[in-house]
Amino acid sequence: MAEQYYSDTEIATLLGISLSRLRSKIYQGEPLPARIEIPGSRTRLWNKEDVHSWLNQFKKQDALIDPRSQVRKFKK
Repeated sequence: MAEQYYSDTEIATLLGISLSRLRSKIYQGEPLPARIEIPGSRTRLWNKEDVHSWLNQFKKQDALIDPRSQVRKFKK
């Protein structure tokens, strides 16, 4: 099976940020998924499987809790 890749534009869209913000994050060394930088080219490739694995580490497990159960009840 051939590996599939995202472009910078697709990664920015997936993360909900602008392309310039993505580039800024890269140059500032902020945590991002592993990427392939081709020598002599401005092109970066992002392995789709690596990107989704990286994103999965941020899943919240408490999302299934009923928010109504978190309401504090006060004594009268």
